[in-house]
Amino acid sequence: MKYSDTRIYKLAKESQKLAQKVVPAYSSKFSKKTYTQDQHIAILCVKTKTRQKLRETEELLINMPNVQEAIGLSQVPDYSTMCRVMKRLRTRVLAVLLYLTASVLPSNGKASIDSTGFDKRHSSKHYVKRCKMRLGSMKTTFIVDTDSLAILGTHMTVTRKHDTRIILPLFHKARKRFRIKVLPADKGYDDKKIRDELRKFGVRPLIKHREFKPIDKAHNKRMKEEDFGQRSMSETVNSVIKRKYDDTLHTRSYWNQSKEILLMCIVHNIERKMSFLVVIYWRISTKLGYLIYTEQNICIW
Repeated sequence: MKYSDTRIYKLAKESQKLAQKVVPAYSSKFSKKTYTQDQHIAILCVKTKTRQKLRETEELLINMPNVQEAIGLSQVPDYSTMCRVMKRLRTRVLAVLLYLTASVLPSNGKASIDSTGFDKRHSSKHYVKRCKMRLGSMKTTFIVDTDSLAILGTHMTVTRKHDTRIILPLFHKARKRFRIKVLPADKGYDDKKIRDELRKFGVRPLIKHREFKPIDKAHNKRMKEEDFGQRSMSETVNSVIKRKYDDTLHTRSYWNQSKEILLMCIVHNIERKMSFLVVIYWRISTKLGYLIYTEQNICIW
């Protein structure tokens, strides 16, 4: 039976194809070999896309035979199996998948960096306030390509670590895999050591100075608003991820919460790739249509 290629269908197929490059089919030679690791990763990506919990994801897949066929499932795994896979899945595997999804998107060498917060509990605000509970958030920093809006790297912490201590380790991880020429950031990253380190690797830092002296105002005025304005692309990606996937982490441990965020980033990059291909196809098709229309006009005249 033929099915229409929905976005969930394409996402499941693409995520499985990428996972096959990173992980072996089975984690052990003693595995039951009922499901492969790439199938599990594709299911977790579908769960992230549909914003469902594990029990609901199982019911959803039962009613989606096209997705089962896309990733080669003969039967849908139980939600408890998905839970064990989530716990056993290594963070480094998801990190490699993130780099793979970002590498297939075009880049102009301009990146931006910003941080946001994800709630660590999904309790109601009224309940938390009534019980006088103090629930922290997961501080997450994304480094984003301003052209394709692909996430090049991410850093998660539950501490109150300052932005100036996060930017350089995250930048060094990203520059090993991606070409970065310009890096705008807000005043929270204002530090001379950071600017010197970025210039050392041929990166132009566009970081606003905190204005204590007239020379700080002069430095800020020298920055072109068009270049520094690209910093808002990070805020755009933060908003997109929270609106499309979720702004609350439903797992309890730190490592599982980190995996949740990495899965959001992977799904975001895959969807950016699908959207980019659609835009390119539309531009080419409209251009060809214009040429044909022009030739017809010439023939008529």
